[in-house]
Amino acid sequence: MFKVKYVVLLSLFMLFVSCKQSENSYDNVSFNKYLLEKVAVLEQEVDHMLDAVELRKDSVAIREAFVKSRISFKEIEWAVSYFLPHTSKSINGPALDQLDLDENKFIPAEGFQVIEEIIYGDFKEVDYKELLTEVKIVKNNVNSIRKNFDVITISDTSVLEALKMELFQITALGITGFDTPESGLQFVEAEASLRGVLEVLLLTEKWREAETFNKLNKLLEEAIAICEVNPSKNEFDYLTYIVSYLDPIAKGVVTLQKELGIPFNQGNQVVKGEVGSLFEKDLINLNAFLPDESYYMTPAKIALGKELFFERKLSKNHVRSCSDCHHSDKAFSDGLKTSLDLQGNPLKRNTPSLNYAAYYHGQFWDMRSVTLESQSSDVITNKDEMHGNLEEIVEHLRDSESYRHKFKEVFVESEQIEVWQLENALASYIRSLAVFNSRFDLYMRGDQTALTKKEKSGFNLFVGKGECATCHFIPVFNGTVPPYFTNSEQEVLGVPMDKKGTKLDTDLGRYVFNTDLEQLKYAFKTPTVRNAGESGPYMHNGVYETLEEVMDFYNKGGGIGLGLDVPNQTLPDYSLELTDEEMSDVIAFMKALSDKK
Repeated sequence: MFKVKYVVLLSLFMLFVSCKQSENSYDNVSFNKYLLEKVAVLEQEVDHMLDAVELRKDSVAIREAFVKSRISFKEIEWAVSYFLPHTSKSINGPALDQLDLDENKFIPAEGFQVIEEIIYGDFKEVDYKELLTEVKIVKNNVNSIRKNFDVITISDTSVLEALKMELFQITALGITGFDTPESGLQFVEAEASLRGVLEVLLLTEKWREAETFNKLNKLLEEAIAICEVNPSKNEFDYLTYIVSYLDPIAKGVVTLQKELGIPFNQGNQVVKGEVGSLFEKDLINLNAFLPDESYYMTPAKIALGKELFFERKLSKNHVRSCSDCHHSDKAFSDGLKTSLDLQGNPLKRNTPSLNYAAYYHGQFWDMRSVTLESQSSDVITNKDEMHGNLEEIVEHLRDSESYRHKFKEVFVESEQIEVWQLENALASYIRSLAVFNSRFDLYMRGDQTALTKKEKSGFNLFVGKGECATCHFIPVFNGTVPPYFTNSEQEVLGVPMDKKGTKLDTDLGRYVFNTDLEQLKYAFKTPTVRNAGESGPYMHNGVYETLEEVMDFYNKGGGIGLGLDVPNQTLPDYSLELTDEEMSDVIAFMKALSDKK
């Protein structure tokens, strides 16, 4: 529960807000007009920041101007993220160069987070010229926002969906500190984002008159008041805040939309309009990741894929099936340090779990396959893994009356079995292995007995002091960035060759397939923490046998913390200063993410 000081502040805040609302009568304001007025304030704050940099003012003045600018942005983040996603990434994306494989290059990081990294470091070393360039980039992005909001059509449906997605964003990226790695002002900015949501809900008289609005208004005011005190990151009760405020508010926005009779967007989008919780089982529409309807999942296709998953005819000499290396009792990994080739010799990398594999943009540890379909083909044809020939396999399947019938039932329009159908059936089965039924999921859906006190503490440490949630994003707990789930991140951890930790592992990761991109040296996909209790050993090389060893590695600051030379490490290189008991709590929480059998 929150501390008494929060309750006192909350009472004062609610009294203030009620007085303010009684003094003002809200008129209906168009969303475009409202946003243009807010952008004008943002432009003004950015100009102040520009002046502060041009005049080479001290750190206090520049940081103050920066904070005011980003607060102004956060108040309209809901709209920029939803309507202008590319601009949103440019103006407030992470301070890491963005990978563009189509162009085979990195796009230099820019925007608020780059500025934050500059001004919250050693200010004596600040390069004012570089800082000025970054502020001007932000100014240009703000100009772009204004021009777009001046011409786009903004419907009630889109606004309510955008507000819901913003609440998901606050939950997964805002309060976790993903947006504020250097300043630590996640609660200041979350308060601004929530205030922006409330202001929009107040714009329309019909919305204010709805029964649901009063509940939303109260929850938002209380949530804002809690953030306004800028509580300690390491002591904050994230779990209670999400369960008591952020999740109910998001659900309330959807309820409000239903009450008002405003239709939901019905397109093939990643998060459906009628989905109100970040923790709903069917939050993510996997069909949105697929090229067309012929690839969509169906029960019959999943059943066919499952049969093929156990089919040894997919390998040379019929000696191995997919299931031989992906065991259901081990979260579809194999429990070995590294995979074994067809002769039983160890390969270079650990066998990853297939659970939740569908929730990545990039398969394998090095993310070299874009889809699960291409991943299936890569494994089948790999000379060390299955050494199969896709055309020959398809011929075998065509010769089977049973398989001909089953493929025809699934792929009705096809005259005969084709390679892409084999790939798609296998991929569909793998996509079905994400069930979201762990005790954590049950707790977030209302079962207050599903988590122990230790596991709740572990979640709060995972999000707060441990900083785990800035890479393993809620709710999938992998590297695919919510709430729009359009890209997956890789990380450079500095994993050692062995437990001694004296040498960096020589596996170059993503760089092996992208040798022009130096920043991808030692970079690997961020796997999900779900089912981590069953999927060890851990890391791409299986160097750690237990979660205790993994936590110790992270707690020390990764490879750099071990004293290794990792020039492009993306993992924080400082000690997290977690105690043994705290690490034990985090592990308990991670085990609560295991799916129920």
